[in-house]
Amino acid sequence: MNPPLTRHAPQLNKESVTGTLSAIVYRSRAVDVFTDTDLFYLLAHARENNAKLGVSGIVVYDRGHFFQWLEGHDEPLGRVWNRIRSDPRHTDVQVLVDQQIPTRLFAGWSMQFAHRDRQHESIVDGFVVAEPSLLDDLHLNSDKVPNILAAFGKLAAPPPSA
Repeated sequence: MNPPLTRHAPQLNKESVTGTLSAIVYRSRAVDVFTDTDLFYLLAHARENNAKLGVSGIVVYDRGHFFQWLEGHDEPLGRVWNRIRSDPRHTDVQVLVDQQIPTRLFAGWSMQFAHRDRQHESIVDGFVVAEPSLLDDLHLNSDKVPNILAAFGKLAAPPPSA
């Protein structure tokens, strides 16, 4: 059963873990086209699971491809990553970054969402309107993906209070 779609993202469970903070950035290709409803359910599941584990980040879906920045402590981040990389809804998973980081770029967000279409802006907290030229760069140059995703962390409003 799919979780209900809510306007407010679950808050991170900040007390859940301690230890080394790391980031994984990847891109992949969707096996099938994701509808808006598919994306909202994907986002709702990610937010719920990530909040429980203290994982944060952003996901971009554009032209049949996913671009995602995930950050968190090694053990829970590894659990989320293992689920993602074995998810049959996408293929051609390419890891672009897998490294330790000094601080979170998406603190407080279990998962932001960026899209080129403003229609989601009033429905999804943590929504970032992505400039078409930035999204085009995501597709054209894998070296730019981590920096582009990191910049999105500065564009979304702070998460709503719990």
